[in-house]
Order: sequence, then C-alpha cells, then structure tokens
Amino acid sequence: MSEPIPIAVAGVGAFGERHVAAWARTPGARLVAVADADPARARAVAERWGVERWFDDPVAMVDACRPAGLSVVTPGPHHLEPALAALERGCAVLVEKPVTMSSGEAAELLAAEARSSAFVMPAHILRFADPYRALRERVRGGAIGEPLAISAARERTRSHATLFPGVHPALMTMVHDLDLALWVGGGRAVTVSARARGGDEAAPAVVWAQVETDAGLLWSIRTSWLLPDEAAIADRLEVYGTAGVATVVLEPTVRVLADPPEAVDHELTPDAVLGALDAEVRHFRDRIAGRAAEPAVTLAEAAHGIAIAEAIARSARAGGAQEPVEG
Repeated sequence: MSEPIPIAVAGVGAFGERHVAAWARTPGARLVAVADADPARARAVAERWGVERWFDDPVAMVDACRPAGLSVVTPGPHHLEPALAALERGCAVLVEKPVTMSSGEAAELLAAEARSSAFVMPAHILRFADPYRALRERVRGGAIGEPLAISAARERTRSHATLFPGVHPALMTMVHDLDLALWVGGGRAVTVSARARGGDEAAPAVVWAQVETDAGLLWSIRTSWLLPDEAAIADRLEVYGTAGVATVVLEPTVRVLADPPEAVDHELTPDAVLGALDAEVRHFRDRIAGRAAEPAVTLAEAAHGIAIAEAIARSARAGGAQEPVEG
C-alpha cells in the first residue's frame, strides 16, 4: 500500500476548517499542517483535528513540511503568495474562489504553473455537486436539443458587504454561475453588458449581467447582497434549448426551526454525509497521485471566469455599455 499523500491547509477560518474536516476523512491523504494569520486559531484547529504542526505563515509551512498538496483557503487577496510558493516547490495547489483577484494575478499564476512540475486546481465546488453534474450530463447529451441560453441567480445576505469589503459581487458570488455557464454551455464569453444598483461602485448590492459567447449562447446572470441575516433564497440555474429547458433549484431540504434557525446544507458541505467538497478534495488527491484521467476544472478556465467578472464590473461602472471579455 502506498504512503498517504501529505496535505497542508492555508487559512483555517470557518470554510478553511471545512477543508480540514474533508481532508481528515479522505482516504489516502494525511493532513500534516495548518496555517493561519491568527496563530491562536491555527493552533486550536490543529489540536481539534489532531494535526501535529501549525504555523502563522503558509509559506513557512510549505518550506518546513514539504506537502504534496496545499489547500489555499485564505481570503482572496492572500491567495497568490502561498500558491506561487507552493508551485515553486513542486507542491500542487487547490485554491478557493476567486482563485485570484484580477486577470493580472491569474496570468502570473498561469505562468508559474507552466514552470512548475505541479498544478493548480481551482476549488469550483459546484462542478462536484450532484444536481449540477446531472443537469450538465443531460444538456450535453442532447436532452433539451441545442442550448440557446442560460439563466442563473444567486442571492446572498447583506453581511457579504462586511465579510468581503471592496470585493465586487461579480468576482465573489457571481463567479460561481459564470463557471457553471462555461462548464454547462461550453465555448468562451466574448461580450458582456451589465448594470448595478445599491452599495457603491466597488461593491454594488445588485448586479445583473448579460453575456454572449462565441457559440452564440446568451447568459442572463444576476446576484445580490440584500437578504437579511439567516434569510435564504434558493440558487437557480436554467438552461434553455431548442427542445426544452433543464433546471436546478438548490436549497436545503432540512431546516431546523429553532433559535437561531438553521438551514442544513445537504449538497456542498454537509456534516453527516459526504458532499461536494469531499468529491473535490478527492479529485485533487487523485490528480496528485496521477489517477485522474483529466482535470475537472483548470486554472485557464478559472482565469477566463475572472476576465468575465472584470468585464461585468467595467460595464456596470459604464452604465451598461457593452464590454469585450479580455482573456
């Protein structure tokens, strides 16, 4: 039996600890270290999960522990440095979205990947969620004829403006649906037109975007950060074709009506069964081990999604002017 693959996690806030939990239950992998800018947090998470080593600097962690794989779950502005350091040392990188904060950073990461013996896997979790996988299989199999258009909506709470200050919703939440549209519909986006309302120019509260691809598909994608805390509206994806429509409505099937109320995630990061995050980290493990036939998502695909988000932000600032996707 081969030795378990050594894994480290950079950034162990709420979602980073979900990565830790997923790695802890992944066969064939061994979590060797965690890092966080808050050393007390890093130590507490390490002790809670039985991880031997903890650091306050992810680059120092990679140097000291030499993992084969690194989950980067730091805030978006702090993705690039540990990812570049890992690639320079031949360590594969699983990096949360947005993979980078700009197309310039994405180009830098692509160049580093090309020089490295390792690879970058964007953590686009929805590609590993069963409802979206089932929809894509049917669309690609011709169940609704030739795809014509895609519509998606993702509503989030007002707290997002505080959690992600200065980050445009197109890059933070809409990027999920941009990736789904690319994955399901195929092709590349060529032009966008978008409008925004509320909030401020850097981080509006509502963004509505229209996108056209080189295959002639139309996308209508919208996101908002307007819901009160603990409120929820289901995420929606609709694909229109010449012979019908395919839809996914993703919302919790378990709700706990107590104080506070709880909507239990049963698809992406459930705590009682395996979910999409588990499938994601296992695919990353298999890619490190050379067992995956092909990547489920590439850095180049994520970079194109970032370029689309940037074009949407430019168009919204220009009052809906049509903008080319540069990348």
